[in-house]
Amino acid sequence: MGVKTTPAKRRTAPREVRRKQLIMAAIDSISKRGFAETTLRHVTEKANLSHGVVNYHFDSKEALYDATLGFLTQEHYSVWTHYLDAAGPTPAERIEAIIRADFDKKICTRKRLAVWFAFWGQAKYRPNYLKIHNRFDNERHDEIATCCAEMTPEGANQSAEIARAARIIESMVDGAWLCLMLYPEVTDREVSRDDCLHTLRNMFPDHFPTKISN
Repeated sequence: MGVKTTPAKRRTAPREVRRKQLIMAAIDSISKRGFAETTLRHVTEKANLSHGVVNYHFDSKEALYDATLGFLTQEHYSVWTHYLDAAGPTPAERIEAIIRADFDKKICTRKRLAVWFAFWGQAKYRPNYLKIHNRFDNERHDEIATCCAEMTPEGANQSAEIARAARIIESMVDGAWLCLMLYPEVTDREVSRDDCLHTLRNMFPDHFPTKISN
């Protein structure tokens, strides 16, 4: 009579699972230490994986960083497009949805903001980071500009006014993110979101209700 044996447990996780483990560990380390102090050892220890696993999934630390930025940009893209799909048809409703998405609790965390700014700080020296970022973010900028165009009165300077409004909105959110990262004790995610929505209302008073809902 044969002896029954228990099937061996699968020792390796799917490739995408391991890659995400390493990416999340990289996010954790960069948020705590920045680029200069982060090492592959920090990443592997946080992910509880061996150094060989990193080498299997990524050719270099730079390849891991590229994948980490790609993960963040795609995550942000998924969130704001989800908000946009659920928004009403007016330009005010669409642009409000984009702003609300920027302060969604899934992406607007101190850890993620720290990593975003770490990558932006390196973009001048690593042009590939800007390419990865723009692969997803250009569509968001175009949508913001389109909404601004629909709310800007026709006139001789309409194009300049649309471009200015889009720049202000982008800068407004980036500034709010920076304050949330630098001054977490005195800034609040939802208050920062409402401040941005208040600015939108002042920029386009004819298109927004007197009071913007929470």
